[in-house]
Amino acid sequence: MAILYLLTVTVSCKKLPYVPDYDHAGGIVIGKETCSSTDPDNDHWLIDLNVNYTAINNFGDTLTYNGIFYEHVVKTKGLLAAFKTVGKKLAFDCHFSAGKIITTGCTVALPVNYALKEMQVITTFER
Repeated sequence: MAILYLLTVTVSCKKLPYVPDYDHAGGIVIGKETCSSTDPDNDHWLIDLNVNYTAINNFGDTLTYNGIFYEHVVKTKGLLAAFKTVGKKLAFDCHFSAGKIITTGCTVALPVNYALKEMQVITTFER
């Protein structure tokens, strides 16, 4: 019995730790793009990823928005209605685009959009 226990412990201790296939990030909603006149739910929201859950935060880009300089901004369409509030602090399980995305097909006369990396939200948590 003791040999079986030792064998089980030895084998289970040599397993590699689980590494998820998504990223973790946290930040604050700072605003939104204005592109769609018919469907505001189709507009991107701007998130400043000021909370770093990984060793290196290289997810976002720099942006000056409403006179404030941000260093880790991304945009997303994946926010639930309850989280579409400027100043809301959120945490995410997500994926990021490899490069900057420019929103196209705008239907407003003077669209306000930014070339930023896009975050595809898997899960959102309020912080």
